[in-house]
Amino acid sequence: MQEITGKPHMDYPARVPLKVIGRLEELRADMVLALILEHLGPQEGEEAQHHANCKGAFISYTFWVTLPHEHAELPLREAIAKLPGHVMQL
Repeated sequence: MQEITGKPHMDYPARVPLKVIGRLEELRADMVLALILEHLGPQEGEEAQHHANCKGAFISYTFWVTLPHEHAELPLREAIAKLPGHVMQL
């Protein structure tokens, strides 16, 4: 049996989902989108859109983003984590 170690190989640019969950009254999609644009640049077509799902006091936003290289995701996720109302990211 082959042991899996480390991260799987990924080719870039890579289109991936980014789900951000936060408190309904505080976290807004425009805040997340502003950070996506700041860190990754313009997103085209469907990637500029998001899907929202609300349950109780929480809301989740799913954005499809294009990561240009392997080092682009971490700074974006760190910036999103500082947004008001942020609870978690997937």
